[in-house]
Amino acid sequence: MNDSRTVGKLLPALGYGLFLAFAFFLLFHHLDNHLLWGDEGETAVLARNVTKFGVPRTFDGTNYILLHGQRDENQDHIWTWSPWMQEYIAASAFVIFGETTWAARAPFALIGWCSLVALALVAYKIYRSHWVALASVVLLGTSEVFLLHARQCRYYPISVFAEILFIYGIYQLFARDWRGVWLAAFALGLQFYSNYIVMVGNLPGLVVLAWMRRKQGKRAVLDVAMIAGLWLAAALPWMIYAHQWGQGKAVGEELHLGKAWPYLLEFHFHFLPLCFLLLPFLKHLPKTGTGQTAGTDPLTAGWERWLLWLLASYFAAILLAPGFYLRYLLPILPLTCLLAATWIFRYVQRRTMVVLLIVIQVMSNVVSMVTAYPFRGTHRFRVPLVDYARGTARPYADQFSDVLAFFKQQAQPGEIVLSFDPEFPVEFYTSLAVIDGVLMAPPKGHMPRWILPSSASGVVAQAPVVLPDFLRPYYEPVTLRVHDSVRGDSIPEPDVYQYQSASNFVPFLIYRLNTGTNGYRIQ
Repeated sequence: MNDSRTVGKLLPALGYGLFLAFAFFLLFHHLDNHLLWGDEGETAVLARNVTKFGVPRTFDGTNYILLHGQRDENQDHIWTWSPWMQEYIAASAFVIFGETTWAARAPFALIGWCSLVALALVAYKIYRSHWVALASVVLLGTSEVFLLHARQCRYYPISVFAEILFIYGIYQLFARDWRGVWLAAFALGLQFYSNYIVMVGNLPGLVVLAWMRRKQGKRAVLDVAMIAGLWLAAALPWMIYAHQWGQGKAVGEELHLGKAWPYLLEFHFHFLPLCFLLLPFLKHLPKTGTGQTAGTDPLTAGWERWLLWLLASYFAAILLAPGFYLRYLLPILPLTCLLAATWIFRYVQRRTMVVLLIVIQVMSNVVSMVTAYPFRGTHRFRVPLVDYARGTARPYADQFSDVLAFFKQQAQPGEIVLSFDPEFPVEFYTSLAVIDGVLMAPPKGHMPRWILPSSASGVVAQAPVVLPDFLRPYYEPVTLRVHDSVRGDSIPEPDVYQYQSASNFVPFLIYRLNTGTNGYRIQ
């Protein structure tokens, strides 16, 4: 009897251990395979300035780190466009490991891995089922879109980790545990100081929570008020310091309901098939399931209904955010994985069928393709996890790595590079002075040593800038042979991210100041 109990305890622990070790490998293997791209470069350069000045200054003595011009900084040349959490996290890694690609991404990959641990703990705490907990973690930890975002020097995995804490804090409130107030408020604060948009997406969920618990009296409303109050107390210093209300003008400017359908499609194909989330609405399915998840108590049922409302309200709030980026949907991925795992075990009677279904979902996009047959668009049958594993195992080279190699060989520290893109990655990997010609001009009277008519690290294809006739006598063209890589090949979106280096090469033009030009000054 004791032996069987021991085995029963060891098997789940072995399952968690093996998968978490596998996920750790997926997250950290060749973490520096791709060079930092534009957004990562922004974080990394500001983080390097944190190590020098203690704060993310926009001017380090050589380069200005500006994205939108003066809106990015205050009068002391300190970055105020976005909160500083990601910069301080990256800076801490630089202090320990040095200023490398790996160090820039490592703490965020670790936070991504911690998100898997947190989801396992939350799932088991709520459902008391190792099957549900392990299935939830497997669905999240093998998700291509999660893995790609977690391996970035950006806030993305922080938002995922905070979302798991947030939904568990709300569960505690359903269970009448006041500690949920502090946990939910902490999670919202964590998201606020990583990215405003993903935090705002959760605020409608608090309104829904108050409405759902209205029959519990004043305490229910007080709990929500305390969460909002604690969050506001934590966020107010930054709001005042950064004059955040000026940035808030951009919210809603790009509201376009036409984004809803593409977001749904991309979620279905790259996050989780929507059919998994429709299982409770198929009324004819019996709740006989597999074991512990056959039924559910009123507490958990109410919390699951709240999660569905949160998904709907979060999705609606994201439509107000500028642009179209999958990263805004990333925080809701863990809770959809949890719901999917729970409902699959609850509504599918044979455990072998459940395991088979999860394996199919982990290894391929068959479920997404079959259940969205008329709406496949450009999506095709894939084995994303295999593509990901193969891609991270191979060295990767692209246009930017080729241009960077040229600068490291031919350029000298302090030389001016005139571009028409921020080129933050160039600033991070070299000691060159990069001037963004869209925002500023080179020092008066000085001619840049190098001119990039096309962006080296930019993600948006732009027409090359034509060198004016009056400058042509001062410059000689240098043509490089670079990989014909896709723009944005390191952006963590499955439809854009490239796993394999381009096999063909194309010319890339750079202008170099003639050596006879005296002191780089116009005579």
